[in-house]
Amino acid sequence: MEKITRAALAELFGRARVGADAENGIASAEDLLGARCFSDGAYTEKCEGSDVKLELFGKSAKRFVDLSAGMAFTLPTEEEVSVDYSLAAYRTRYTFGGCVLTASAEESNPYADRGEDCWHIYVNEWALRHLVSPQYYANQRLTLLNAETLGFTMLPVGEDGTSDGVRSYPTIKEGNRAMRAGYEVYRFDIRIDDAGKIARPYYNIGLIRKLGEEIRFGLFVLKSPENNAALMDAIMRSYTLFAPEGKRRNYFSAGAPLEDPHWNEETRGFFRRFMAQEKKSWGVFSYSMPGEEDSLVPGSGRYDAFLSDSLAMQKFIEEEVWGGKKYDVYMTYTHLGKGALGEKGRTPHYYPVAMSKTLADGNGDGERPVLEFTFQFTTNNNLVDQELTPMFDILRGGYDEYFVRLARDIKAYGKPVMLRLNNEMNTDWTSYSGMMTLLDPDIFTETWKRFYRILIGEGCDNIIWVWNPIADSCPYSGWGEDLCYFPGSEYVQLLGGTNYEGNNDRSRFKSFKDRYGSLYEKNKNYFETWGMIIGEFACGSGGATTGELGRNRDLQEKWVKEMFDELNAATPAPYVRQIKGLIWFNCNDYVGDAVSNRFRFADVPGGTGEFRGETYSDLTRTWAAFRKGFEDAEKLK
Repeated sequence: MEKITRAALAELFGRARVGADAENGIASAEDLLGARCFSDGAYTEKCEGSDVKLELFGKSAKRFVDLSAGMAFTLPTEEEVSVDYSLAAYRTRYTFGGCVLTASAEESNPYADRGEDCWHIYVNEWALRHLVSPQYYANQRLTLLNAETLGFTMLPVGEDGTSDGVRSYPTIKEGNRAMRAGYEVYRFDIRIDDAGKIARPYYNIGLIRKLGEEIRFGLFVLKSPENNAALMDAIMRSYTLFAPEGKRRNYFSAGAPLEDPHWNEETRGFFRRFMAQEKKSWGVFSYSMPGEEDSLVPGSGRYDAFLSDSLAMQKFIEEEVWGGKKYDVYMTYTHLGKGALGEKGRTPHYYPVAMSKTLADGNGDGERPVLEFTFQFTTNNNLVDQELTPMFDILRGGYDEYFVRLARDIKAYGKPVMLRLNNEMNTDWTSYSGMMTLLDPDIFTETWKRFYRILIGEGCDNIIWVWNPIADSCPYSGWGEDLCYFPGSEYVQLLGGTNYEGNNDRSRFKSFKDRYGSLYEKNKNYFETWGMIIGEFACGSGGATTGELGRNRDLQEKWVKEMFDELNAATPAPYVRQIKGLIWFNCNDYVGDAVSNRFRFADVPGGTGEFRGETYSDLTRTWAAFRKGFEDAEKLK
């Protein structure tokens, strides 16, 4: 790596003096022992380009100036610092002395039209919601070390600050304005209790914004073997915000998808056929399989009712809705169970081997559907308002024995399994999101790898791992973007995609091409040669909470027709070529008992289950669009 010249250093140092930090001994270029310049993806001698980042090395501190992000800060350490800019458009990682710091220059706010209050709304909903909840710390066995010196006061639950009028959580009217003149600071020092073998159980978190700036702010998350509160305070005091120069970029590439070396021949063969196929594999999600221990074998608990409903639904969709088209993929869900780890009455969920063999048991030869198994690290079906996540207990090893049993059952199933683990992680509504894990997506990747190692250690040779973020990341942030949750190519073989068209507002209607073309464009540079299975998707027909139920069925029919025009094109678009499979989500969203998103397109007449007596005979034109699309697909062979 080249050191920049004194002349180049002096020129950069003079840009609004963003490199200066007299408090930490870097008052001028003469105070530096050295420096490096990272420009457009590489360390260079000349600091020229559209994405320039400067590293300034003083005697006892290091100053990092990100010109394209418009942010600078100082690390008061003599340790050597390794910097990872691979996701620099979202966040940058700094590793030193057993510690890991992630820093992001945030600049998104969906409430910008609400004037001066937009910051208050944003920071409470998308950053602080769990960090200021005493129940959150108690449930996860975390300790807020600086509870007495936060420098701000929480408003009571439900009083001011909630953005949608539905969810209630403690809010902060303003942060600590005494710590640094002209700035607002939110600081949290947290310890993961009963940490065991967790290498970095201390978290020091800092959010800082310049007063008068309602959108841009800095987020810093430091995890360490010990409490580094003083270091994070120094970062807050050294933070500088300025006008960005150039454009931020990512330098990440997943490379070509790697076949898992642990696969058996049948699984390897299916994966190769799936990746090479021009046709699309289709499936529908309607029911989860039973997970309760008393319902796992025929004749027990609710097993027979689950199986009867599932078979009836599959038969009805294949014969009546799709006109004879068979499922290629059978998709189901399960999660860890009900209740927190160690809680009296907790009921873990297990894997129904026998039902999997009945409903799926395929290997891609067209005789039987292949199983896509969606497994979620949640114990309460993603009810994050209960302030509950199992992620810290997973890190502690509390679920290892449970994962061993799950691994043995998946291995016993025998046939290939597309394991879609913890879908929609880049959100605020899943129990394994970064919002629930101290604003640190690394906890997601660490638990993914732990789970992977346990399953592989138990001899699972039939799992294809599917990484499935949602298209539009929520919270609106860089640190919470999808790529921050990617565990690595050695742990993932297939992309998942999720992008719904709610179809409740005709003025905002987006086609299949709009939705999945934009998703492809978002990440095509990172996963150019990867295949994708759309793990769940649908176009609604109009929910009752925003108007007459089913009022937009004509647009749903149009959406399906245009989808098949794209899928069956003689020369398919690049985003279509990446798609290998699609799973329609045959379930609705509800607010109370009213349908908010009417995604379900079929129910068995007279059937039982979760369908509340609803009928879908008004969607026969949507059914016809599916049948026509499948017929046209057959003509292309």
